[in-house]
Amino acid sequence: MKIFIRKLIFICIGFILFTIIGTISHEYGHILTAKYLGYETTLHYASMNYDNSEYENEIIEIYNQNKVNIANGNEFKDKVKYEEGVKKLSNDALLIRIGGPLQTITTGIIGLIVVSYRRKKINRYGLKFFDWLAVFLSLFWLREVFNLFMSIISGLIDTNGSYFGGDEKVISELLNLWEGTFSCILGVIGIVISIFVVFRVVKQPLRLTFITGGFLGGVLGFILWMNFLGPILLP
Repeated sequence: MKIFIRKLIFICIGFILFTIIGTISHEYGHILTAKYLGYETTLHYASMNYDNSEYENEIIEIYNQNKVNIANGNEFKDKVKYEEGVKKLSNDALLIRIGGPLQTITTGIIGLIVVSYRRKKINRYGLKFFDWLAVFLSLFWLREVFNLFMSIISGLIDTNGSYFGGDEKVISELLNLWEGTFSCILGVIGIVISIFVVFRVVKQPLRLTFITGGFLGGVLGFILWMNFLGPILLP
């Protein structure tokens, strides 16, 4: 198998750009959900913050004034308001967490649908610009694969008793599920989709070039955004 240098450069640049785009758009998934729920939001290069301090402080104040009654399950003046507030804050936290991965996998599904629909034309005429765009979008699923493997590796190195992390772990915990539930499910789906795209959509003799460019571009994009551009543009 041969590596085509010009196409390698194109693929590498594509993965660099879409690694950055994927990171930002993932955070916008959180942000759009939070804004819909009425929160103020702030975007950072690899995270976002949401705030509704006035309402949250009101619930905290009720708690501080009724700690004993709450602990003992007794009645108190603002019990209904407090319980509804706790439920709302908990549900909002869950929905906002879901927003990021949902955006990522939805984008990946759209890309997958497009490349699946165009497979016959791709097989006959090769990958055109629009097809390449769909391929990169479908591989947004690689985020789930990356998160799964990096979480497991981090768990093995840190020996902190947890082999999962990120939004998927928090979502699982908020739903009272095993912490690795969504990490494993989405990670496995991501592996299957990635294998399909690489081995069924991207044909020989371009496959080795694509895999090499994808690896280099993904690593370079991650380093470039997380360590250089991101902290400057979106501190």
